[in-house]
Amino acid sequence: MEKKFAQFLSYLLHPFWMPLYMIILLYFLYGEHNLTAWRYVFSVVALNTIILPLFVIWLMKRMQLIKSFSLHTKQDRLLSFLITGMFYMSTWYIFQELNLIPLLNLILLMSAILVLMASFISAFWKISIHSISIGAVSAAVLYLTINFYISGPWLLYFVVFLSGLVGFARLKLNAHSPKQVYVGYFMGFMVLSFFMWVKGF
Repeated sequence: MEKKFAQFLSYLLHPFWMPLYMIILLYFLYGEHNLTAWRYVFSVVALNTIILPLFVIWLMKRMQLIKSFSLHTKQDRLLSFLITGMFYMSTWYIFQELNLIPLLNLILLMSAILVLMASFISAFWKISIHSISIGAVSAAVLYLTINFYISGPWLLYFVVFLSGLVGFARLKLNAHSPKQVYVGYFMGFMVLSFFMWVKGF
């Protein structure tokens, strides 16, 4: 039962979903913007950060360039992370040119940088991309809470709780060691924190 719950959490809080979850949060924070523009944002983010990367990874599996969708081997992780990072970077470039919301641009850019960093690290050592992504989300929510873009600490508490669930899920499934989970979370949290405070959003 616990393993099924851990598997469910791993799917629900998969790194592929995190940019879209952050876009939903930004929608509630910047809801005064044109609804048509937000439909465009949702569509582009869903296409470029979820649908197209998954389709290309599926093609690589069909062509036997990767062995498993679970990305157990270094080659599987390296190729999949590089592909995903390139799609993330193209998404950032699109919105950078449109200049709709600076914070949106930063989150997309940092998502791309973190995925590419994970691909580099994965060539030498297995790191938890789940932990990296939830660590980055934690940093973003902390920053938005401190700067009063988010009213009250409850969303921050919720994200911290989710972070614990992610760590539990990855360890329960024996997907990572505790060190890989902790280092991933610290990396995602610190990298995004650094850039958000430097940019001063």
